[in-house]
Amino acid sequence: MEKYTDLEQALHDPSLAIITGNITTLNELDKVFVKYNALPKKQKRFSNYYSNEFLGHIVPEMYFIVKDKLKAENDIFYDLPLPNEKYVVSEPDLYYRENSFNSGETNICFILGHSGSGKSMMARTLEGDDIDHIELDDLLLTKDHFTMDKLKDYSDMFYSFFNGEGAKYYIGVAERDSIPKEDYEDKVFVDFVYFAMEYARHHREKKYIIDGIWIYLYFDDPSVFEDYAVFIKGTSFLKSKIRVMKRERQRDKDALQDRKQMFGREARNYLLDEDKIDNYRRFFGNSPDTVFREEKDENSIVNELNSIDKFFVNDDANGIIEIMDRAKANTKLSNWTKQLIIHECKTALLEMRI
Repeated sequence: MEKYTDLEQALHDPSLAIITGNITTLNELDKVFVKYNALPKKQKRFSNYYSNEFLGHIVPEMYFIVKDKLKAENDIFYDLPLPNEKYVVSEPDLYYRENSFNSGETNICFILGHSGSGKSMMARTLEGDDIDHIELDDLLLTKDHFTMDKLKDYSDMFYSFFNGEGAKYYIGVAERDSIPKEDYEDKVFVDFVYFAMEYARHHREKKYIIDGIWIYLYFDDPSVFEDYAVFIKGTSFLKSKIRVMKRERQRDKDALQDRKQMFGREARNYLLDEDKIDNYRRFFGNSPDTVFREEKDENSIVNELNSIDKFFVNDDANGIIEIMDRAKANTKLSNWTKQLIIHECKTALLEMRI
């Protein structure tokens, strides 16, 4: 593919989709972003490379920046309670009662954050032989994914819930349509969280990690969790969504299309979710039992992923291999960061051979 030395050249390439500040309507902006989402992975890499090279942001970041700008300019009633960079800039991770959880004094930890923010990876850094890690997403349509035997292998707590007071929630798709939402989705998460608290109190020999967006969606009052450990990922909404979309590139096309359709809905709900998370951050942030830590790997992730696209555009497989080898050897990177960078390198190398 021809290499471009300025933005105008890249903008005139019909195989690319680049968002600039010159877009004047939300309709035009959405059209370009829809085109970007429909591009093959190779053309996405080229689009992100030129967007970052000439505009300082990859295409999904530019979408939110320009959308925010257009809303502010075109709607006199538009009042954004958060600064523009809030979409992109992450906050430090919050750890409430971390020492208590590590010592075993508190044996249950709840992890919150946007979908794709790294909650599960945070949990895996804590996992050990005496820790059960439960993802709340697994509470829905459990019967389609777990037999009772598999539930027991997954978690004794999970098995006990669905084999006891949560038996009515052990359903699959076939039964879902016959149960009203208010009797299923609106209750299963709340019932399980209270069950988990009580179960953990009677099973002190183990530690339990429970993660999921459903915690802040169904519990408006953070004080419900003040007797337990609470960790909150500070990864911004936009970075979280980009991670989700990157991860789901490897899934089947139907799943990816579902994610694309959900992306717009999730973006519209962003401020609502962010308010709920901020409510938890304010509550626990003032506690002497709370510490904050920057996601130290974040700049490394962004820089390395952008470098992968740069080497990809320049057909430099050795450069991508160097990034992968560097990530493998870097003892300061978290396992999550290593896995992400290595996966993206392998994907890019595979795409170069196609």
